[in-house]
Amino acid sequence: MQGVPRGLLDSLRAGHTVLAPNAELARALFEAVERSHRDEGSSCWPTPRIQDFASWLRAQHARRQLPELSTNAAHGQGAGALRGLNEVEEQELWRRVVLESDFAADFLEPAGAAAAARRARRIMVEYGIPVAALAAHPSDEANALAAWIARFEARCRALACISGDSLLASFAGSPEPIAWIETPEWTPTARRWLQRHAGTQLMPFRRVAAAACCILHAASPDLELAAMAEWAMRHLQADAGFRAWLCVPDLAARRAEVSDAFDAALAPQRYGLPVANGRAAYAMAGGTALAELSPVRAALEFLTLAVGPVPFARFSALLRAPDYQATATDAARAAALDLALRRVAPSELPLTGWLALANLQARELSPAPVAALDHLNLALRLLTELRDQQLPSRWVRLWAQAFEAGPWVHRRRWSSDEFQAAERLRELWSTLAAADQVLGSQSRQAAVRLLLTAARDTPFQAQTGIPPIWISGTVMDPWLGYDALWIAGVAEERWPPPAAPVSLLPIALQRRFDVPAASPDMQLAAARELQTRWLVRAASVAFSFAASSAARSAVASPLLPPDSAPPGNDDLRAASQPHWRRARRSLPNLERLIDERGPGFAAPERTRGVDSLRAQSLCAFRGFATTRLRSEELRMPIPGFSPAERGELVHATLQTVWENLQSSAALATIEPAALTALVDGAAATAIAAVCRVRDPGRRWRLREQTRLRTLIEQWLDVERRRLPFAIERLESAPVVAHFAGLEFNCRVDRVDRLDDGARIVIDYKTSLLNADWRGERPLNPQLPVYALLNPENLVAVAYGQVNISDCRFVAESERPALFAPKSKVTPLENCRDFTELLQVWAQRVERLAQNLRDGHAEVSPLPQACSTCHLQGLCRISTTPSEAEARDE
Repeated sequence: MQGVPRGLLDSLRAGHTVLAPNAELARALFEAVERSHRDEGSSCWPTPRIQDFASWLRAQHARRQLPELSTNAAHGQGAGALRGLNEVEEQELWRRVVLESDFAADFLEPAGAAAAARRARRIMVEYGIPVAALAAHPSDEANALAAWIARFEARCRALACISGDSLLASFAGSPEPIAWIETPEWTPTARRWLQRHAGTQLMPFRRVAAAACCILHAASPDLELAAMAEWAMRHLQADAGFRAWLCVPDLAARRAEVSDAFDAALAPQRYGLPVANGRAAYAMAGGTALAELSPVRAALEFLTLAVGPVPFARFSALLRAPDYQATATDAARAAALDLALRRVAPSELPLTGWLALANLQARELSPAPVAALDHLNLALRLLTELRDQQLPSRWVRLWAQAFEAGPWVHRRRWSSDEFQAAERLRELWSTLAAADQVLGSQSRQAAVRLLLTAARDTPFQAQTGIPPIWISGTVMDPWLGYDALWIAGVAEERWPPPAAPVSLLPIALQRRFDVPAASPDMQLAAARELQTRWLVRAASVAFSFAASSAARSAVASPLLPPDSAPPGNDDLRAASQPHWRRARRSLPNLERLIDERGPGFAAPERTRGVDSLRAQSLCAFRGFATTRLRSEELRMPIPGFSPAERGELVHATLQTVWENLQSSAALATIEPAALTALVDGAAATAIAAVCRVRDPGRRWRLREQTRLRTLIEQWLDVERRRLPFAIERLESAPVVAHFAGLEFNCRVDRVDRLDDGARIVIDYKTSLLNADWRGERPLNPQLPVYALLNPENLVAVAYGQVNISDCRFVAESERPALFAPKSKVTPLENCRDFTELLQVWAQRVERLAQNLRDGHAEVSPLPQACSTCHLQGLCRISTTPSEAEARDE
């Protein structure tokens, strides 16, 4: 069980406020005291008065202000006590100080420079470094820091405010009885103040018996985490009262990986469907950025999208977000509206434009209202009631109203954690609303930026108590007693930590005032002291390390206790596998039945034309899913015309041009100016037709007009070099082909007739391609199908590759000289003539149609098929274990 020093409980009973150097230790102490009361059988006890030092100072300063403000008001004085700056105000003041300085132009990221300056000043206060000492170490960074500090302090004096790092100097003594815990985490300035003014120093838990030590050398960082998680799981299974403190120094950067590893061992329910968060037997310190949590993320996303242009993808996600849907019906209507918008939407619009377009589409789609759209319309109307510059408090009131009508309209469904996250955002609003005097009037964009920055910088952790396994990202003394400790990342190059001087502060100045991170010697001394403390906090202590990459090896730090067990200790060797392998091992023995055939075609069903045969040839499952299940790839509006629209424009333009020319003779005799006018008119007509469905804007229309003129004229140059021909038939109404009893609608672009009566089928393509119709399973059986529809006197089928980089014909022909130079003409697949080839093609197409009709749906892709398929989420081919994995399992 967790060890709570007796002195801590005695000090709390004596009415002292116990201070810890940081919020993480304060929370651990609070939870440990609460648990000790429960273990003693108490049913009622005073709330433990335990705080971190910074929060206690702010609270005491705010309490001290009240009588001073009352006294000033009674005497008619407007100034007196300095108001403490909150986090939002202080951060914004530093940002303005940097932006308004002469050095601002030298920084790529002024916000980063402001954060660095703020941290440097805090270190100076904590370690007692006077500002005047910067002058003895002149450099551009030191001069900039001194100027920024002077400007910041002047701003504070002008506003009658005081920053958080200056509060301690304003207290001549403690306003209440306090005690403080002994730990190396205290800064020198805070320690000296506590030694003078605090009544009691509380000593940490200490075990008499020496701890048992062991070391794990993991093959990779992921396996190191997996070993930690399995170790914790085994101990909890053996003893429900087991409690451990684990330290992962790079927790902030690896939070997702740590969560995956420990969920696999201690919270497997989170991998189920539906996902069940529940309570886990572990928790991580520091929390998640408030901006990433569900209700806060939805609110901030709405605020962000209300300003400036919005890409379609983000509006689509907003429209379909669960926060705006009360029922499954609401979600279905929002999804249907999203599908309709994808056909007509531009790539981006302001949110007002998106809502206007969505309202129009919703009315055309169905008379039933789309709940999400109604909520967004109302929320945006509320949000736009105020314009121009406003005080932060006014923006906050407006946001609250808009959120209640929009992203938070279904807040009654929230979980406890979501309610807590929303409440924390309201606290940030209060902080921002209290900053009117410091921040002044703000534009909508500036106010939103302030809130976004504050939400991203604010860590949030739901108040659920500290579970048995506590994972910290701070290398520190846990102070309390635990059953076991685990410290990760103790490889030679990382333990003791390398020197990491504070930026902007001269290194010599940092070493002079004993800032630990600035000196390798001080880092070494601090690491030795921490190791000594770890060994008396728990009965067993585990150390682990891993190579940072497969190309590098890792060696244990020589600083580790010499009597530790060698790497590969039996207690730690059984590293957990990824959670999906654990799940596979725990599956019951099931009968395996592979069903790769769906029901046969029924009367109401329809094919998708030649696309159905193409999909069936590429992969039987793809043919079944796209034709029978209608699994379509979602369109994504892009800037300008999409590739499909550009192909449609080429087809339509060529259709109009050849309707006028009708033969190669007319093409040869037409004047260049007349031909240009003909192409321009045909292109304009085609662009107008496409823009009636989706108009990307005037700029794109003009660019496409120019592109089409160049491309079509280049293609007509290729057509001039062919043998004489006349147009027999151009694309018109669809023609129905019948194979294996199924109907396939086809639209042949063009059929040419030569002087001797021979015929050629041509289909336009705008991409670079090869003869993809060959083989038993062709990549595209389109030309064979068109040939079977037009067999009389047929001597060739061809793609007209209308591409700006390479215009040519790609053909199958019994007469190689039919086409222009540079065209690619393939032989007849070892057939004597085209008549024999048509018989081969008929058998192939019939077989494909037969498989489609009979419901063949096996996952059997051609080698090139998966790269152009959107169905991997259904066929799961990418998640099928490899043969090597199966052997390993």
